Amino acid sequence: MTRNDFPMKDWHIKHMENTVIKHVKGLSPDATRYQKKMHYKYGGIVKILRYIEYDKKHGVKNEDVIAILEKLRTDSSFEDIRGIEGFLDRLKEIESSIANAPATKILTRNS
Repeated sequence: MTRNDFPMKDWHIKHMENTVIKHVKGLSPDATRYQKKMHYKYGGIVKILRYIEYDKKHGVKNEDVIAILEKLRTDSSFEDIRGIEGFLDRLKEIESSIANAPATKILTRNS
């Protein structure tokens, strides 16, 4: 019998994918005040990177993150998202942060 070190790995991969998609979509132009408040509070790049690092602690690998980012760039099912203004900038921001930042830098707050 094999041991399952990460029993919720699939859930964390899906969570990471949804988090990245939500960030690259950005805030809609007709967002309500509540949506703007929640985006300001939870939608910044630092929070997104913290969510990704949390998912990595639970079994998501760097290859999974890179695969999601590549899927967003090339898959035809995300064509409507690619048409959103600022999509490419936000995607590049995530890619460069993932490639350059160690986990401790993302998880700690600079005071």
